[in-house]
Amino acid sequence: MSRLDRTRTSAHQLRPFFSSQNLLNRADGSAQFDFGESSVMCSVVGPSEVKLRDEKLDKATIEVVVRPLVGLPGIKDKAREQAIRETLEPLVLSGLHPRTGIQIVVQTMKDDGCILATAFNATILALLDAGIPLKSILGAVTCIVDNNSNEILLDPTTEELANAKSTHTFVFDNKSSITSKEEQQESVDVATLYSDSTGLFSEEEYFECAQICYKAVQAVHGFIRTAVQKKLEKEYQQIHS
Repeated sequence: MSRLDRTRTSAHQLRPFFSSQNLLNRADGSAQFDFGESSVMCSVVGPSEVKLRDEKLDKATIEVVVRPLVGLPGIKDKAREQAIRETLEPLVLSGLHPRTGIQIVVQTMKDDGCILATAFNATILALLDAGIPLKSILGAVTCIVDNNSNEILLDPTTEELANAKSTHTFVFDNKSSITSKEEQQESVDVATLYSDSTGLFSEEEYFECAQICYKAVQAVHGFIRTAVQKKLEKEYQQIHS
């Protein structure tokens, strides 16, 4: 099947990645992540003083604000805030900073599909840039089941999303890796931090989407590790130059 996105020849091909860190002076950490023409910027402030009503005695309070490309936040943005916050809360070692707050602001810069996955990847880069202690890093990928061919397409554009029978976004941590085929499904189950599916699909299609996204997210994990490593090397050179 030929894709509507002519820049890719394979159904399981991701768009090019791009990232940049330490972009905002007034934030403790910031990052931009791009999936092709989809771009999200994220800033992190904290751990810092928090209002008494939001204070937690045994851990930090995590606040997530999602801002759309234009206009005021809507229901979809509030749902994304909840998804990001609930996925990050068990990942962040918030017990090391009790009675403080960590504010995460996610701003859509360009939208050409897969904004939720792009937002997750931008958020983890910003947290790493801010030096927030984490149990592991996450990576997110979106796929669709095409309405005409029933083929699974990775990282769809807005044009491809309009022709989707179902859409699936998966977030995986980097603790588990693909081993033998028999152990692959178990690895997928263990590594899944969050999944969001809409549309009509069978149980078999759902698990096939999960496995394809799990394989693809290994490239995202590798890209995030490389981006952070290059940033640290650059800072080291600046300090010792």
